[in-house]
Amino acid sequence: MLVGKVLRLDWAGRKQAIVQVYQSFLLNLVSVHTDYLKAGLRMIVAQFLPKTKDFMKEDEGSTTVIEDSVRKKYDTIFINLHTLLKAIAQIIPMTPVLLLPLLSEHFPYLKKETFLQECYVKNLLQVTHYITSIRQRVLELIVDRMIKLDVRCPRLSIEEAESQEDMEDGDIFDLEDGGSKKTLFGQSNEGYSGHLGAIDRPMKHKEADRLDTMMDLVFSYMHNSCYTNGELDWETTKLLYREMLMIFERIILPTYASCHVQFIMFYLCSIKESICEGFLDYLWKKVQDPNTAAIFRQVTVAYMGSLLARGKFVPLSMVKTCLGIMTNWIHSYLDHSSQDTVHADITHHGPFFAVCQSVFYVFVFRNKDLMEMKKGYKWVESLNFQRIITSRLNPLRVISPLIVKTFASITRTHQLAFCDTVIERNNRMILPVSGDSSTGWAGRETKMLDTFFPFDPYLLSRSGKFIIAHYQEFQGNLEEENTETSDEEEDMFAEEAAKSLENSLMSPFCNTLTEKSTLDFMNYGTSPGFKHH
Repeated sequence: MLVGKVLRLDWAGRKQAIVQVYQSFLLNLVSVHTDYLKAGLRMIVAQFLPKTKDFMKEDEGSTTVIEDSVRKKYDTIFINLHTLLKAIAQIIPMTPVLLLPLLSEHFPYLKKETFLQECYVKNLLQVTHYITSIRQRVLELIVDRMIKLDVRCPRLSIEEAESQEDMEDGDIFDLEDGGSKKTLFGQSNEGYSGHLGAIDRPMKHKEADRLDTMMDLVFSYMHNSCYTNGELDWETTKLLYREMLMIFERIILPTYASCHVQFIMFYLCSIKESICEGFLDYLWKKVQDPNTAAIFRQVTVAYMGSLLARGKFVPLSMVKTCLGIMTNWIHSYLDHSSQDTVHADITHHGPFFAVCQSVFYVFVFRNKDLMEMKKGYKWVESLNFQRIITSRLNPLRVISPLIVKTFASITRTHQLAFCDTVIERNNRMILPVSGDSSTGWAGRETKMLDTFFPFDPYLLSRSGKFIIAHYQEFQGNLEEENTETSDEEEDMFAEEAAKSLENSLMSPFCNTLTEKSTLDFMNYGTSPGFKHH
């Protein structure tokens, strides 16, 4: 009874002399009577959350800008709490075992105020500095909570909320095409452009504001962990990468419709080229692994394509290597696929179509750099895009129309492939009926490939400062080009493309895409893999 009352005392914000007496008492108590250890840890963790009355408006019940005096008060309280927790962990080995469930139990609910989330995450990250054995579990706990927030604030809702705020501030925007968007390449006709911009201000979208605060803390933690006095600590960075990669595989990769949490890996890849290479290697091995579920192979190659397209830190040589590997896999897939294939649907050939979409997406972003390198045109020509687009599997039929249109325009300009005949033929086909639209990856096997590129523009304001310097915006024109080609050489090229298409698509597949095949004709080719120098 007496111990219970002592544990309920509000001690951490008192004068330093009282704090020291209390810390000494509790440390002696739990070291002699370990039965009280869990109760003592629970008391400490509970105080990682500030009292609501200190930062809430009594009349409106809404959060306000946190005053400096409140922050200073809780900084002192948190220092006292961590001093005690660190001392307990040093003398009682079982502390981490009891602490982890308590950290999860006291994590504030998603709808709780931003300041509560900020304080709790900051304290969890501080714990990992002196109880290193639980760092991965703590980071996993934080990422899991952030991913739940992430899926609650879709890209469209953030854009609408922030656009409305900008308009209220007096900014005038032109709304064209009835307010339609082109967000695939980070371009939008709405007031909120969808482009990166690091602005140190709260976001109007409540869930996005909480996520932004948490992402900012995690990015800061990662930066401070990897750099000491401005110098990269390579061993620490490698350890953090391995831990984050496991969290990525367990939590981030299987989550559908996340927009921002995956940028943790993007930022890690920007730190050092070898991390980027290792992550791409990990992704590609998963893509070509036949034991991995098809839907995860599709998602994984989307990560690969998005990183290659969006990462300024990805050297052109690495882009070239990855494009070569992916196109070789595509051609090998075509070589080994049955010539009797009738139904080129997502169910049977999803990974193939996903790899094609990623290749086209990367080429759309990096074509200028590739063309300008030495013998660049010759190398791009060797990728043999024409064979891919005129194959019986007809990838242009199922991948994103915006990617198809932009890819067709670029390849037409450079006479690398002639997509127009294929596109026209596909447009004449009867549109298939969409599949199950249930949530989650497993329920999204539709007749059109999911347009998911995880590193689409980062919309969070405060944490955006960690991404903006490393992020490649799309440089190009997405407007549809209806120019007629009069050049004699291009006409000959188009005629050859049409003949190739006619030979490859003259089958019942052209007319019956809505039927399901009873046989799986998919054969897996091999890839040369990544070479480490």
